[in-house]
Amino acid sequence: MLSLLAIATAAMSEPADAKGPFGSVSVAGWSGGAYTDDNTGKFSSCVASASYKSGINFGVLALPTYNWALAFIHPGWSLSQGQKFPIVLSFDGRNSYNVEGSVWSANMVVVPMPNDSSLIKSFRAARTMSAFAQGNLFQFDLNGTSVLLPSLANCVRMINAGGLAAATNFTVQPGAQSAQRPAAPPAATAPAATASTQPSRASEDSPELQLEAMQIASNFILKAALSHPAILGGGERPVWLTSGGVAWKSDNATGFVRIVPSQRNVDGLEVAATIIGNDARDCKGKFISARNSELVDSAVVFRGMSSCEDSQRSDIAEYFIFPRKAGGFVLFSVITSTKPVGTGGGQQLQTREEANANFRQAAYTSIGK
Repeated sequence: MLSLLAIATAAMSEPADAKGPFGSVSVAGWSGGAYTDDNTGKFSSCVASASYKSGINFGVLALPTYNWALAFIHPGWSLSQGQKFPIVLSFDGRNSYNVEGSVWSANMVVVPMPNDSSLIKSFRAARTMSAFAQGNLFQFDLNGTSVLLPSLANCVRMINAGGLAAATNFTVQPGAQSAQRPAAPPAATAPAATASTQPSRASEDSPELQLEAMQIASNFILKAALSHPAILGGGERPVWLTSGGVAWKSDNATGFVRIVPSQRNVDGLEVAATIIGNDARDCKGKFISARNSELVDSAVVFRGMSSCEDSQRSDIAEYFIFPRKAGGFVLFSVITSTKPVGTGGGQQLQTREEANANFRQAAYTSIGK
């Protein structure tokens, strides 16, 4: 396991030492936990790895930003840092990917797995993986990856929220709730200067929902063509959003994506009404709201809007609520100032309706319908 410590620096400009593991992840032959940067003491990653008879060590890395990577370490490699390292990955003998790994040490290669990529989806669903590199074929058993990724996401979520003091057994048991975390308060401030936007009924505390929301939020950010977007880390987003939700910000908007699990006799308009009700409660000034439903490419989309103007802020929150294939809903929030929406760089200003149409289409296409 110690040979995989350098993976924890995949988000940095060059490798450094790491310390850990703190807590544990143990899934079907995979083992690991949380790690810190030995130079700064800051949380750097959650890692799980497995060793093989061929001599190769294979690991999965989850960064504090919920970015993912695969790492391969072989004592027989003699690589130069920065050199390109092509690898052909194949899953269950079907899906193949030509990827380019980054060399992080003389015998270690790291391959990013973007949140919205088919690569991470294939990795999670497959039972076996083969890697062809430098004329050699390596075979890997991927048993347990459907539990491993949520467990690593759970590790990141808990350490982001509670620091190393929250380290525990991060492994998520199928059909069970995730490891314990501090209870969320009943209300909190939203990602930007806006009213509270959480549904009054708490969502199920599931790392799988967190991972799903992260993938959808990444898709949304790309498709909406936001200016300088960024996913908010654990210390920046509201505590209540750590359950099944991901917050983001850009130059001219903030918002979040949240998975709302299925609830009996609750439809999209009721979800919108609950959120708007929370906004109305927290607004101390002039408040306006509306909600409706519409068809987008034959799919029913529920919409909500709330506007709050008081001594502290003046903004509009738009909500787009789409039915989720697995049940429940995918909730998108976009919060903007009541000032005209600009595209930056001296370009012509968008009307609010044009901006909302762009956000709505980006939300619709980001959920993989």
